[in-house]
Amino acid sequence: MALREARWRVKWDSGTMTLYIGHLTYMKGYFMLQPILGSISSERVLLYLFARREGYAREIARFYSAALDPIQKQLEKLEAGGVLASRSAGRTRLYTFDPRYPFMKELLALLEKALAFYPRKERERLLLNRRRPRRKGKPDEANP
Repeated sequence: MALREARWRVKWDSGTMTLYIGHLTYMKGYFMLQPILGSISSERVLLYLFARREGYAREIARFYSAALDPIQKQLEKLEAGGVLASRSAGRTRLYTFDPRYPFMKELLALLEKALAFYPRKERERLLLNRRRPRRKGKPDEANP
């Protein structure tokens, strides 16, 4: 029986290298925790909350240009598991990490390590936590 040569190709898209081998897809630099956590949405939720300290479902979905439903389901699942805690702020449900979670220290260390492997631009975009518009005419700190 002859072995077939694997067909592969590499595609760069918005700073992400995607390697296609047959029907399998591997992404370098993104979604590194997905095999451990079980879903991309779970990684997105945890990394977003790690970087911003709190957030709500629509905000997280908008940030990643993702569907709202999987984000909401992951937030509910993580809250039910004791990883996240939530509170109401008007009609919005805000989520944060639950400090009573027994593996919080280890989880935060894992998220910090994963975030370090993200491309610089994506890391900066994730860590930039601007909640209101910049005052008109105020100089940009990055480009004085």
